[in-house]
Amino acid sequence: MEKTFLLQKDNRKAYCKKTQGITLIALVVTIVVLLILAGITISLVFSENGIIAKAREAADKTKEAVINEQTQMNDVTAAMENMLNGIGGGSTTPEPEPELPSDGSYSESKGVNTPNLGEGMTAIKWDETANGGAGDWVETDGSDSDWYDYSAKKWANAKTTDGSMWVWIPRYAYNIPSTGYHTSTATEISIEFMKGTSNETATGQTIVEYNDSTTTNYTQFPNGYVIHPAFNYGQPVSGIWVAKFEASNSNGKIMVQPGVQSWRSITVDSIYTNCLNYNKTLNSHMMKNDEWGAVAYLSRSKYGKNDEVTINSNSSYYTGGGSGNTYVNNGAQSTTGNVWGVYDMSGGAWEYVAAYVDNGNGNLTSYGKSLVNGDPKTKNVYSKASSENQTNNYNANAGVYGDAVYETSTSGSGATSWYSDSSSFPHTSLPFFYRGAYFGGGSSAGVFYFECYYGVSNSSVSFRPVLATI
Repeated sequence: MEKTFLLQKDNRKAYCKKTQGITLIALVVTIVVLLILAGITISLVFSENGIIAKAREAADKTKEAVINEQTQMNDVTAAMENMLNGIGGGSTTPEPEPELPSDGSYSESKGVNTPNLGEGMTAIKWDETANGGAGDWVETDGSDSDWYDYSAKKWANAKTTDGSMWVWIPRYAYNIPSTGYHTSTATEISIEFMKGTSNETATGQTIVEYNDSTTTNYTQFPNGYVIHPAFNYGQPVSGIWVAKFEASNSNGKIMVQPGVQSWRSITVDSIYTNCLNYNKTLNSHMMKNDEWGAVAYLSRSKYGKNDEVTINSNSSYYTGGGSGNTYVNNGAQSTTGNVWGVYDMSGGAWEYVAAYVDNGNGNLTSYGKSLVNGDPKTKNVYSKASSENQTNNYNANAGVYGDAVYETSTSGSGATSWYSDSSSFPHTSLPFFYRGAYFGGGSSAGVFYFECYYGVSNSSVSFRPVLATI
């Protein structure tokens, strides 16, 4: 009995030892498994791509979507309010204005060649709020969309270092309707602005260059348009800068300013030389007859006043029609009918231009030697008829175009030009052209007026320079 009990006791001890060993191994395994699972769980939860990171990312995207949705709702609301107010739809944030060059290249947004600012030239624009609300010219640049707008009759203005003022005439082609061509009836002139110095217009037309050797009649111009000849200064130019006012005398040097007396009592010879010497870097020169015509034609288009330019009747020859800033209220005297245009082309003083009939008369060299001997690109030379008088010389130059002479009048003498302006073609001892008439010219004065003279100095005759920036 005792033996049996001892045997059973030994068996229980053995069993307990066996059972205790299995439990420890299982515990170790369990712990290892738990550690592995814990590692996996921590990685899934806290890693870069873990649950928490994903949750944060989802929260951020949700927040961003809410903001975008609110922004879109605000834009829709603003667009609806704009449409209801007649303003138009779209985002409330305006697009920034692109900065335009100032090198004569064509601008798609403006539809004209950009003003070619030469060395020392500064863009200026009229600011109605300046000078205590009286308005004034302020400096600007190509980034300013208000610098110019030819469709709104706002021609580009600039100044040179001496303060002289200039107006940009962009290169263009023109067409005078048959109702106005070589008649005394003023009509609107059709204008196509050109792209740079190419033969392509802003509307995509191709204008074939006029050729004197093959074309003898205006109606033969290809497409009915011809590129204005003024935009050539030994080479095609993208535009010209025309003096805004008649020239004035500042200690023997040319100035172009409003409200001062114009420079008169000066011969053609001295005018030509003074204009060339004004600024050789900017190719300054005495205004040519075709350059006068370029301003006149643009003025009589939808881009200009498109009506008769009011006469500057100031008897003291003040530029702009009066002393000081009187010109501000005399916009009708400018080629645009406002302060943005060219003044004094009707009335003021007569203006000599660099143009003459090459008839060999002694006055050519007595009073205009420097002009007669000058570079061909700086002047317009007209032919002499075999039997010389006003009418014959006029008819002998019927093929000349762009100068507002034959194209806008019916004969070489009388009040036969547009608006009944006087017509008097150079001849014999009166070989030089002058334009515009003087303050007392009455109805005979005007942009389409042309007259002949000796070339001598005269107290009623002035001039204006032009710049050909290349």
